[in-house]
Amino acid sequence: MNGPIGKDTLWVEVSDERFTEAVQRSFKRVGEPRRVTAVDLDGTGPQPLRALELAGDGCVGHGPAHACVVEDSGSGLVWLVYGGAAGLVIGAAVFEAYLLVDREALVFAEE
Repeated sequence: MNGPIGKDTLWVEVSDERFTEAVQRSFKRVGEPRRVTAVDLDGTGPQPLRALELAGDGCVGHGPAHACVVEDSGSGLVWLVYGGAAGLVIGAAVFEAYLLVDREALVFAEE
């Protein structure tokens, strides 16, 4: 299960390797996760962002992606973007296990 564990840890696990490498990582979170709908990876504008979720029959569907401020040893505070057990899909065909980005790169869902 991806998301907060306790008051200051966030867990990201991608176990399905059809789209990206498998990962198991924990991060020290500094805030609460927020739903995110798009990300600008290269300065050309935001692209739609979705989580890749696994169904019980092994099929992959889409769900919401989330972002949370975390501590990164090399960059200080950054936004961690994470999704489902199969990772994230950005735009039509870019797949990532997770992303570490600046706040300016994210478009959040209206709450």
